[in-house]
Amino acid sequence: MNTIKIIVGLGNIGTKFIGSRHNIGSDYIYNLANYFKINLKKIEKLYSYIGSIYLYNKKIILLIPNSFVNNSGKSILLTSSFYKIHLNNILIIHDELDFFPGKIRFKYGGGSGGHNGLNDIIKTFNNNLFYRLRIGIGHPRNKSKINDFVLNKPTIIEKKIIYDAMKNIIDAVKIFINTNNYYKAMNYLHSK
Repeated sequence: MNTIKIIVGLGNIGTKFIGSRHNIGSDYIYNLANYFKINLKKIEKLYSYIGSIYLYNKKIILLIPNSFVNNSGKSILLTSSFYKIHLNNILIIHDELDFFPGKIRFKYGGGSGGHNGLNDIIKTFNNNLFYRLRIGIGHPRNKSKINDFVLNKPTIIEKKIIYDAMKNIIDAVKIFINTNNYYKAMNYLHSK
């Protein structure tokens, strides 16, 4: 079983995107940083915002790419190369259109499901073997409205459901890191 050494949150960079559906991943990393009372620092050469936490005597790097979602691969590749960490030791947190708001699932490997950030990571690494944590944001039910939908903020009710679910994600990630057992963390999360 692979150990998680980097947790990445996908999102568009820029204050106007904070709190949007597409920024659920990066918002989660900010929540995690607050939970562990650390700051993320901008590292220009890695095109990233980075911080470190220590959990069960393991160093975990928190990463938000300093880019738009569609160009996430570069900063993740640069950071993983700099720290000599393999792709299968990385957990990517991202929004999931195909899930109702607040539904959360782990996944390992597979395609991008049409998510442009995942597409870019798979293309950049020429590899799809990494962990994902998918946070449901719902779907506008009209393909032509997807772009506006993901760039806008969830409704007040959706936001409450999503952010209540984030507490379970922190617990699930802690289980994963403590036990190195993906299935144990997955079962915990899927029982919620």
